[in-house]
Amino acid sequence: MRARTRVATAVIVAVATAAAFVLPAGSATAADSGDRTGVTSTEIRVGGIVGKTNPTGRAYDDAFKGVQAYFDMVNAKGGVFGHKLKIVAQLDDQSQASRNVQGVRSLVEEKKVFAVLPVATIVFAGATYLVQKGVPTFGWNINPEWMKGPNLFGQRGSYTCFDCAQPWLAYVAKQAGAKKAAVLSYTTPSSADCAKGEVATFKKYGIDIGWQDTSLAFGFTDLSTDVQHMKDAGVNFVATCMDVNGNINVGKALKQAGVDGVTIYSPEGYDPAIMKKFAKDLEGYRFGSDFVPFEAAKDSKGMTTFINAMKKKGYKPNELELAGWIDADLLVRGIKASGKNFTRQSVIDNINKITDYTANGILAPVDWTIAHTGDGPLLCTATLEAKSGKFVPILGQPGKPFVCFPNPRPDTVDSPTFR
Repeated sequence: MRARTRVATAVIVAVATAAAFVLPAGSATAADSGDRTGVTSTEIRVGGIVGKTNPTGRAYDDAFKGVQAYFDMVNAKGGVFGHKLKIVAQLDDQSQASRNVQGVRSLVEEKKVFAVLPVATIVFAGATYLVQKGVPTFGWNINPEWMKGPNLFGQRGSYTCFDCAQPWLAYVAKQAGAKKAAVLSYTTPSSADCAKGEVATFKKYGIDIGWQDTSLAFGFTDLSTDVQHMKDAGVNFVATCMDVNGNINVGKALKQAGVDGVTIYSPEGYDPAIMKKFAKDLEGYRFGSDFVPFEAAKDSKGMTTFINAMKKKGYKPNELELAGWIDADLLVRGIKASGKNFTRQSVIDNINKITDYTANGILAPVDWTIAHTGDGPLLCTATLEAKSGKFVPILGQPGKPFVCFPNPRPDTVDSPTFR
């Protein structure tokens, strides 16, 4: 079971990137089954790469904080099989494909890490190399490259269907009273593919599309034509495949044109720092979460542990930190399942046997026997609304924040289940 509605997050962050770097075939060989590179008598050495320098302004390097916090918790109890977990490299690929490839090569060939984590970057061009080398790799799944191989583990699973209809989004729209919807995206192929998924969602579940525009440029300032079309069509629900800044500009343009009563779904922006900065602008916006919302932590032992660990270090918990925490948890589980003579391959194999991974109640269950190539039997997402400067969980039930639908996708969204 996996949440499957943050698809747009996986594509809107790629709006300013260069073309993906393609690794020549046969340039690396997969690790053999006895590979313990990076394991010493006292340590398990890992390293990660993030897009610290990026056009979205998000702190991708926060993923390192989550990994380190989890490692500190495990190391305080003696580590794993007597080995302490250690991050030996924290690289910034500057959101460039070539630097990402260079960085992952450095981690494997120069730093000689056992595993690569976290990966949190706009362009994951080094994925092919890591698959060929057979290195266990863990990171924030916002890139299609996570589906390239069985050793790549996204924090919510590795499969993403960019253009599939999403029952949860239709449910959110209908619960908001949507009569006519608009879909907006950037010009990039990835953002446009996301828009195809939103259009497919509304068509499948009987919501009229009053306006669609996939020609917006990243950083646009003039939305007058779109607003007029939405106004003329009577649009009262807007779904985008853009970053939070673009979505805020949509809301401002609607208000300036005197268009009220429109609910906006933002695929990106569920972050305390973003709320602190844009609370007034985000009022009433809807957001989705693949994990138990921070605001519902009391219902999740794993989320409570995570929040307490981050607060102890003086951090405000956010999605990137959580992704790093989940990455570290999955690595440790794979090592423990492999026994004291663990290898890269045994860790990969044992993770891929897990059928109900939840990171101790943080996620709806991920079935790693299929999570590289397809959705699980349930599609689950939590919903939040921006209210008075806070993210407020909505649409779920007490102790069950996830709204779930079966897969294959149902013909209607009238009867969700809750987890």
